Amino acid sequence: MSSGLQACFLLHHQPYQESSVLIDVLTQNSGKISLIAKGVRQQKAKYLGLLRPFLPLNISYSGKHELKLLNHVETGNSELILPGINTYCGFYLNELIRYLLPVGEPYPDIFLAYFSCLQQLKSNQSIEAALRNFEVQLMQALGYELQLQYDCLSHEPIKPDLIYRFDLEQGASVDRQGKIRGTTLMAMQQGNYTDQNQLNEAKWLMRQVIDFHLQGKILQSRSLILKLQQRSACKSN
Repeated sequence: MSSGLQACFLLHHQPYQESSVLIDVLTQNSGKISLIAKGVRQQKAKYLGLLRPFLPLNISYSGKHELKLLNHVETGNSELILPGINTYCGFYLNELIRYLLPVGEPYPDIFLAYFSCLQQLKSNQSIEAALRNFEVQLMQALGYELQLQYDCLSHEPIKPDLIYRFDLEQGASVDRQGKIRGTTLMAMQQGNYTDQNQLNEAKWLMRQVIDFHLQGKILQSRSLILKLQQRSACKSN
């Protein structure tokens, strides 16, 4: 059975046999799928150069099993060229999707959130906020809903002037020794950050949440981003 054309983005690729490639893609209608792109490593291959990250694509494929056969590729909109370190932020998004999304289940909201985040990475504005918003949307779409509106013990609305601890399975509760402010939880829920402290606390919390659900999987993009940041800091000193 062959699919019609679907919008997608390449998440990952690796060589397969002599001239083919195994690819993971995020499609708008079918979610994450794995494909064999036969013969694309040959010099005169029809799709040579199209299978690269952050380039909007339209593809068709066929097959009844989990690993499908790529039949056709064409470019969609213009390529989203990410400046500098933002390229590695894009790879970070790709790794999250590869490791956390189940295969073959539609997540159109994640596709749109991913596309929106790439556009913000391209414009080089509010990068940290864009990443945190995508992480929250990803967790919520996968059913790992973060309770950001209410205290999980008192069931009172989150108050901006209080300090909270956050249990990864239950949610936030008031705790003077906690590490996250009510204003940060509210900013995460609304997707609107007003200061750097909120972004720092949101980053800390989402790191705990994501690592919990990764179950020991390592994100290579994190270490690359850290190395680039350290190198940049050394140059500026």
